[in-house]
Amino acid sequence: MQATGLGPPGGSAAAMRPAGRAIALPPLIPFIARRVLRGLVVLFVLSIVAFGLVRLLPGNPADVLAGPYADAATRARLAQDLGLDRPIAEQYLLWLGRLFHGDFGLSVYNGLPVLELIKQRLPNTLELALAATVVSVLWGVPAGAIAALRQGRAFDRLARGAAFLGLATPVFVFGLCLVLLASAVVPSWPSVGFVPFSDRPGRNLQSIVLPALALGLPLGATLCRFMRTSMIEVYEQDYLRTALATGATRLQATVRHGLRNASGPVVTVAGLQLAGLVGNSILIENVFAIPGIGQLTVNSLLQKDYSVTQACILLLGLVYIVMNLAVDLIHPMIDPRVGESR
Repeated sequence: MQATGLGPPGGSAAAMRPAGRAIALPPLIPFIARRVLRGLVVLFVLSIVAFGLVRLLPGNPADVLAGPYADAATRARLAQDLGLDRPIAEQYLLWLGRLFHGDFGLSVYNGLPVLELIKQRLPNTLELALAATVVSVLWGVPAGAIAALRQGRAFDRLARGAAFLGLATPVFVFGLCLVLLASAVVPSWPSVGFVPFSDRPGRNLQSIVLPALALGLPLGATLCRFMRTSMIEVYEQDYLRTALATGATRLQATVRHGLRNASGPVVTVAGLQLAGLVGNSILIENVFAIPGIGQLTVNSLLQKDYSVTQACILLLGLVYIVMNLAVDLIHPMIDPRVGESR
């Protein structure tokens, strides 16, 4: 019997591929590309909003530089020097064009490059956000898991009460209460002010404790509630009931199977809340006199410093976009079912 060739003439793999079918890319690449494209669109819209909103505020940089007693001619000359006499659309296009070249402009208040001001203050804000995240995770996640494990008991009621208090109290109220408490109990503790880590590491850690608690306690309350709800849902799943039926204790089943399956929503919330911490730092940095992005944003608004304000708003938007993308990438690693659904 004559042998029959299994492949097409030439044995080329390309010849075996159906005509017109494109080579499939890994699923992660199109997903990231779509997210990045959406992020760029959001940043573009945010740039329009930021540029327009700051100009709706009363006054302008020319008024601030001229002072309250300057005449109209002086104000007009300063406005012309700053380009504020041009049409709004032209001002926006000029500013957007400089952004594409990495030029965020100069601060009209002190003449320094905006990018330099952000580089000086961004590490302080990131340190505060990181410390607050550690505080929130250390108390929120264990408290929520234990509350679900002891549902209906005293600890569960205590955890829910603490979470409700944390959600109902604004972060600046937490900050003011902590300042008053530290001043009364430990007068030597640096309750207000900030020392960079590069200058005095020990003093830096002391100065970051109270602001981190003020930001981390409310965030931990959110994590506690989500962790408790997620763990209660996990306890109703068949695989956990099977683990309990095979002889595992409720604690063992929780540690081995429950925590990972319940942590997906918690990771999502934690990532979004971490991005929100940069925004909430506007309040806390002013309460504790921390020279960060939040304090820079408030000062630039009061000084009508358009370039600095617009750059800070764009930076906050960029943080949200990056954190959303990071959460979308981490979530499938924790729960593979999410990756399969995409």
